[in-house]
Amino acid sequence: MSGGRVALDVTMARTNHLGTGTYTRKLVEALQPLMGERLSPVEFGFVGPMNHRKTVRDRLATLVHDVWWTQTGILRAATAQHADLLHVPAMLAPLRSSVPLVVTIFDLAIVRFPKKFRRWHRTFTRYVLPRLARSVDAIVTASEASKRDLIDLLGVPPDRINVIPCGIDGGFTPVHDDDPRLRDVSRRYSLPPAYAITVGAIEPRKNLAGLFRAVKLLSERRELRDLQLIHVGPVGWHADDVPRTVTSLGLEDRVRFLGYVSIEDLASLYQLARVSVYPSLFEGFGLPVLEAMASGCPVVTSNCSSMPEVAGGAAVLVDPTNVESIAEGLGRVWQDEQLRRELIARGLARAARFTWDATASETLKLYDRVLAA
Repeated sequence: MSGGRVALDVTMARTNHLGTGTYTRKLVEALQPLMGERLSPVEFGFVGPMNHRKTVRDRLATLVHDVWWTQTGILRAATAQHADLLHVPAMLAPLRSSVPLVVTIFDLAIVRFPKKFRRWHRTFTRYVLPRLARSVDAIVTASEASKRDLIDLLGVPPDRINVIPCGIDGGFTPVHDDDPRLRDVSRRYSLPPAYAITVGAIEPRKNLAGLFRAVKLLSERRELRDLQLIHVGPVGWHADDVPRTVTSLGLEDRVRFLGYVSIEDLASLYQLARVSVYPSLFEGFGLPVLEAMASGCPVVTSNCSSMPEVAGGAAVLVDPTNVESIAEGLGRVWQDEQLRRELIARGLARAARFTWDATASETLKLYDRVLAA
C-alpha cells in the first residue's frame, strides 16, 4: 500500500534534547514537507523532559511509558490516526503490532554494556529488544557498525536492516571570525582564549573520566599549561562520579561544565574551540563528531564502533580505553597548527555529505517499500 498513512512516535522529541530526541525532531521536520497529511505524529503526553534526579512521578511516568505506551497505547494512537504503518524511533516498540512496524535502533550499547545503564531500563530493554528485533518489519540504524551488531548480537537478517545516516542541523556552519555571535558567546560564557570542547550527556559510555585523566597528563607539560576543557551537555545517568573525578584530579580550574546550550550557542562554542574531543566508548552514530566538523572545529574521536565510519578520515582517532592515547591525540591537535587546518578542511567536506533532507528521503523510501510489501 505505497502512499499509506504513517504514524511516527515523537515522544522523544519532547523528552530528550540530544541523541534520539534530536533525530526524532529533525526527521519529523524534514519528512513533513515530503509527506504532508500522510505523516501523523503521535506521542505519550505524560512523560516530561529527562532529569538527572527523578521524582516518584517521573519514575511512574517512565514505567507507564515503557510498559503501557510502547506495547499498547502507541497502537491505539496509531489506529486512531488510521495509520497504515507505525515508526518508533526510540528502540522500544510493540512486540505484536496490528500494522507494519519500523523501528530505529541506533546501537546495542545496552546489550554490550548493561551496567552502564539504569537498572529498570537495562532490564526491560534487554527483555524486549531481542524479541522485537525478530518480529519487526524493518529496522533503521545509522551506521554499518550498528548493522553488524544487530546481525552478530541479535541475529537480525541483514535484509531487514536499513542503514540511513543522520543529518546535521543547518545551524552548524562556520561564520566569519569577526561575527558578533562569536563575541557574544565568548562574553556570555566567559570563555578562555583557548579551550578544548567535549559534547554529550554525562553518562558512563561518554568516557569523561578517561578524558579528564588525559587532560591531567597534558596539564603536566609546560607547553600545554594553557589547556582547558569545556563540557557541553545535560546530566544523564550514573553521573555522580564525574564531578568527583574532576576534584580528585585537581582539575577544578581546567574543566568547566556548561550544561545544555542552544544549537546556536553550541555552533559558536565549537568554532571558538581549538579542538573537539569525543572519546566515547561506544556510539551508534556520534552526531557531535559531525557537528564539530560542520562548525569548522578539528576533531579527536575514538577508533571504535561507529566513530571511524562517521569521521571518514577527517579526524584524529584514539583508543578511548587508553588515557595516554587520548592525551597524545588531543595534545597533537592542540599544538600542530598545520594539522588543525587540514582537519578543518577535511571535516567541512565530510560533514557536507550529511543532511536531514537526505535522511528523510531515504526514510520515506523505506516506508513505501514496507507498505508495498
